[in-house]
Amino acid sequence: MTEKRRFSITNFFRKSTPVPSDRSVYQMGIQEQHHPLMMTGPIIYHIAQTSVILRTCTTQLKNEIFRRGYEWSPKFAMKCEECNKEHQTPVERCAECDSFNLKKPDPAQKKYADSFMHCEYVNESEQMFIDVLKELEDDLNIMDDAYLVLVKEYFLDGNSQIRAHRIKQLYRADPVTMAIVCDDEGNKGGNAFTCINHRHITVTEPHQKCDDCGGELYPVHYTNRAHGIEQNFIKGEVLHFSKYSPTRLYGVSPIVTMWNHLTTLMAMENYINQAYTKARMPRGLLAVQTRNIESMRTFWRGVKEKMEQDAHFIPVMGVEAENGRGSVEWIKFMDSLKDMDYISVKEDLRDRVSAFYGVSKIFMADNSTSGGLNNEGMQILVTNRAVEMAQNVWNKYVFPFIVKQFGISDWNIVLPPSEEEDEIATMRKREIEVNIAGQIKNLGFEVDMDEEGKFIYTKPEPKPEGEVQEEEEPIERDPYAGTDVDASHMGEMVEAGNKPTMAEAGQPAKVKGASPKPKMSVGPPNRAKGLPQEAANNNVDRRTERGGI
Repeated sequence: MTEKRRFSITNFFRKSTPVPSDRSVYQMGIQEQHHPLMMTGPIIYHIAQTSVILRTCTTQLKNEIFRRGYEWSPKFAMKCEECNKEHQTPVERCAECDSFNLKKPDPAQKKYADSFMHCEYVNESEQMFIDVLKELEDDLNIMDDAYLVLVKEYFLDGNSQIRAHRIKQLYRADPVTMAIVCDDEGNKGGNAFTCINHRHITVTEPHQKCDDCGGELYPVHYTNRAHGIEQNFIKGEVLHFSKYSPTRLYGVSPIVTMWNHLTTLMAMENYINQAYTKARMPRGLLAVQTRNIESMRTFWRGVKEKMEQDAHFIPVMGVEAENGRGSVEWIKFMDSLKDMDYISVKEDLRDRVSAFYGVSKIFMADNSTSGGLNNEGMQILVTNRAVEMAQNVWNKYVFPFIVKQFGISDWNIVLPPSEEEDEIATMRKREIEVNIAGQIKNLGFEVDMDEEGKFIYTKPEPKPEGEVQEEEEPIERDPYAGTDVDASHMGEMVEAGNKPTMAEAGQPAKVKGASPKPKMSVGPPNRAKGLPQEAANNNVDRRTERGGI
């Protein structure tokens, strides 16, 4: 007899899905950055600072991203305090739970953060908030790794537990010295632990206490190795983000991808530099066949002296040969820039670098592609899309982290679009939407508007065939009749009103819509209604003359 297994809710709990391991994660003490092709960070920064084309692209892109600064934007217009439903337009009742308990964004939440960013320097190096953002944007375009460090002041209780914090400074960290501390599976904060008061102490046991103060230990997420000192950071103090190749750990530098193009451009610029300096190879050699070398040297020395006095001096020399034959031969050492197609090759390499960053030629002060049949609007559109992509990294990832650390829940920091929106075009678009909604309503649909101002179209349900009834015309009441008329006598009053009078009795019924027939008089003429006797007789005589009976 088989024993029945006892049912328990704990039988539903099984092993969870394993976290996929990353081959780029390796455990050798502190996690180090891995640069492809064995390149280090300082070399990459050196290339970015010495390449004219690369720095032009990154500078123009950075200027367009932060051209209009930053601003505070409310997360919602009204928020329900019962169900936390956020409404983007002002409403009187919650659309989710029909509650009237609504609130607006609290301006007091952003008071400290606003004064910290606008009215004061954000660190002791006297940097403005926008300056730190521009530094981080350069790190994204060069290394594709940016680190934002928030220097906090913690408030601890008697058990060394963090109860509150306040942001005092804001810095940019060097991607070359910063590293992510993670375990073998790539999870942050599970490999080392440190104390709030003694950051130089790191242990591997999560339940161990600090040896110096006996306080609680917190997981280490990031570390910075500079000047032989390890600086450990816990969760919420550092934000790492990438733009071009976001991964679980580090990004991939764009300069690594464009390494051959950038080094070729630098070599071409060095070639031109050497061609116009003293340390250069002569363009060629002039070989003259003669039997009197000393006479040739004396003559050439005199030509050089006269050339120093007069730059337009034209030397003339005659060479006499015994056999009557002589020759002058030119030996070229290097090709000219035109022969090497220098300009077209450099433009092609520049276009490839600028295309990666999305910077058009018109933003690089190149007017060769403007005018005529060239589409400057398309070039501006391409760059605007690159700027929009870069701004989304800040608006959707960086700024939400910053406002969360400031304890702000009702406001956001956003970068406005580089190109201002056309308000007239927006109004015309809304006008077209309203006209379309009116036409759809005329087709029999029901039109409604949601909380975001978008139109909602619904088709009314058809009525069943058996319930179709003809609409009866409403009965008009006598305005002079009293209001106390019994409804039961209404039919008698209508029937009495439809009875013919004494004068209409005996006459044929009038058909509605039929044309009236001409009247014929037989016998002595009757007196016309409302006419004297003589006028009636005259009418009869006129009808007789026209052939009447």
